[in-house]
Amino acid sequence: MVDDEPDVVKSVQDLLRLDYKVLGSTRASDALVILNKEIVDVVMTDQRMPEMSGVEFLRKAREQHPDAIRLLFTGYADIRAVIDAINQGNVYRYITKPWDPDELQTVIREACERHDLLAERQRLLTELKINNEELEKANALQQAFIEVASHELRTPLTILSGLVGLSLRVQSLGEPLKDWLKRIDQAGQRLQMLVNQLVSMLEAKKFDRPLEKKTVDLETLMRQSVDDVKPFIELRKQTLELEIPQSLSSIEVDELKVRDCINHLLLNAVKFTPDNGRIGLAAARGNDGSASISVTDTGVGIDANAQNQLFEPFFTGYDVSHHSSGHYEYGRKGIGLGLSVVKAFVEMHGGTIQVCSEVGKGTTFRIWLPPHPAPPPLPDSAPRR
Repeated sequence: MVDDEPDVVKSVQDLLRLDYKVLGSTRASDALVILNKEIVDVVMTDQRMPEMSGVEFLRKAREQHPDAIRLLFTGYADIRAVIDAINQGNVYRYITKPWDPDELQTVIREACERHDLLAERQRLLTELKINNEELEKANALQQAFIEVASHELRTPLTILSGLVGLSLRVQSLGEPLKDWLKRIDQAGQRLQMLVNQLVSMLEAKKFDRPLEKKTVDLETLMRQSVDDVKPFIELRKQTLELEIPQSLSSIEVDELKVRDCINHLLLNAVKFTPDNGRIGLAAARGNDGSASISVTDTGVGIDANAQNQLFEPFFTGYDVSHHSSGHYEYGRKGIGLGLSVVKAFVEMHGGTIQVCSEVGKGTTFRIWLPPHPAPPPLPDSAPRR
């Protein structure tokens, strides 16, 4: 508060002392010194003062504290100067003299709220600038990753596929080694296709992987999934019970995504079922054309408290410091992404996935896939066959 009359300064300080820290001065030059030393949110001054006018003082105060809200006490005789100051942005608001205490408190409160809003705006702008800089760095890293992924992933895959192809040409190659190499070759081809898709998505900056639906035989799809994990089941001396009714027929799905879902659930069953345990894979069709796929095991089971979070990314239900990765070893645990991806793939088809489990008695995962839309009816004029 700046006013050449000490009583006015004192009265304002007394009025606002319970809510604010009020610094007072009777000289504009002294007030500018105070502004150099203190953090001030609101500056109030009288217009008519001996050494410089209030408008001149506030113009200088703006240079030192551009974010401070500036208020001017004035009489009607100085209204033109006040209007000019407001238009130039040097003054936020003027208060006519004599001022009313309640009105002054209201004006001060509004000025403080405006200051806080401007401060928050500046904070958000600063944060946005930092985020934009980080985004630029992330884009540069993404481009670098694309280049690395294109080379570092494709090169070993090419070598792997080439060596498997050469191995399969050996005439003396016997079973089951020959069968294993064929499966390695098939898995390598699938991985090569996925790498190509991922690199293309990154280059195009399109990360929404749409479904590539086609009509597939559900029985064949399930048997392929069994073939993918059969070597691991055999190594663990487990029993796989397959229930495939003759009425399965075909279904319209993204074959690779559904196959990945079944593979992951089967591998989970292998890992969490003791040696010599039983794993079941079953499928059924609903009267409406929907399909259900179930994976059952006689493994360790899942605690009831963990089942609600089971499909959340990075949830593992165990101490992450004990993390260890593996394909089929008993009790090996990953980082908690697999089931969240399975859930995402299933929901992309409009389906659902459920889990039923009891500790020590095994687990059942059930995927439900909705019926695909029926083809539109032929028009009456269309030829019939």
